[in-house]
Amino acid sequence: MEICLSCENLELELEKKKILKDISLEVRSGEILALLGESGCGKSSLLKAMLGLYPLAKGKIFFQGKEIQNLPSHKRGISVVFQDLRLFPHLNVGENVGFSLELQKVPKAERKQRVEELLKLVQLESYSERRIDSLSGGQMQRVAIARALAMNEKLLFLDEPFSALDPNLRREMGDFLLELQRKENLTVVLVTHDQEEALRLAHRIALMKGGEILQVDEGEKLYYAPVSEYVARFMGKGNSILGRVEKGVFSCPYFSFPVEKEEGNYSFFFRERQLSFTEEIGERQIAERQIAERKNTEKQGESLHEVEEVSVATEALSPFKLIEKEYLGEFFRAFYKNSAGQVLSCLIERGEELPEKGFPKLSFKEGEEKILFFNKEGK
Repeated sequence: MEICLSCENLELELEKKKILKDISLEVRSGEILALLGESGCGKSSLLKAMLGLYPLAKGKIFFQGKEIQNLPSHKRGISVVFQDLRLFPHLNVGENVGFSLELQKVPKAERKQRVEELLKLVQLESYSERRIDSLSGGQMQRVAIARALAMNEKLLFLDEPFSALDPNLRREMGDFLLELQRKENLTVVLVTHDQEEALRLAHRIALMKGGEILQVDEGEKLYYAPVSEYVARFMGKGNSILGRVEKGVFSCPYFSFPVEKEEGNYSFFFRERQLSFTEEIGERQIAERQIAERKNTEKQGESLHEVEEVSVATEALSPFKLIEKEYLGEFFRAFYKNSAGQVLSCLIERGEELPEKGFPKLSFKEGEEKILFFNKEGK
């Protein structure tokens, strides 16, 4: 696929603090790429660095194959909509949309025709003479997008543009963006801190933390095949259970199964939807056998620390009890806790049976990453 925009080894320092650390990224033509991460992770700084609003300490930026990091921002050919929109209140809708065309000295007749085309594109064709302060929040968003497209029809940067909108309007604007992107084959870089928004709108997601990109991939792969426990937890709620791999088998107090992992201690991570609880004791019987096997091993010279782990695991064999429910519309989130203090959460559909106590049971649908293990470094 053709690459529209790319960055190579970008580094950015502001007030002697390193904001971006060796960032390399490719944006494919005709895709929506989301820059996702918590506040302060560097996603907006990366956007502004690509725009030329921040001076780079190191690195190169290419747009349509042309090196642009040394060009002033107004000559880079990249259009942007910021969170605060930055519409001109003293200009009407048409004048706002046509502002960049006027700066480029586009003839008046041609400018008027182009403004009309852009307003029609964003479904505001009769709004040219309207005052900005007469518009709704969603309408102002569309005016800002139309103004940005007047500068560049094919590459659009969006820096948290929908964050100030209420949830319903935010979803509506997301739907509008998807429709516009498909219709015009736009290339869009979207900055957001909202995982659901990124998963719903983006073809690919670049997840950032501490000025670095941790993983770039399709949303489903970030969700089910994350490269670290941080990525897994950021992309959605889940559960972790500590256990150990020995002789090709992962064992924890609740279940065991064969794995292709080096021997050692791991955190086993799985999603809420992959967990249910059963009152059957089969899982407990398996776990008890695992504990007995570990005790036999410890008698042959294991450390005191591992003996203590076994005693904790023995406590963990007690059944989990339902302690809390959250109503989420079509689903409930249920929290279960056992006597060892382990808390696990699961998602269940309305009407599905919810036992008051039981033992954890895992199930996976076809296509889901079945086994996620992380070492003590979270890798």
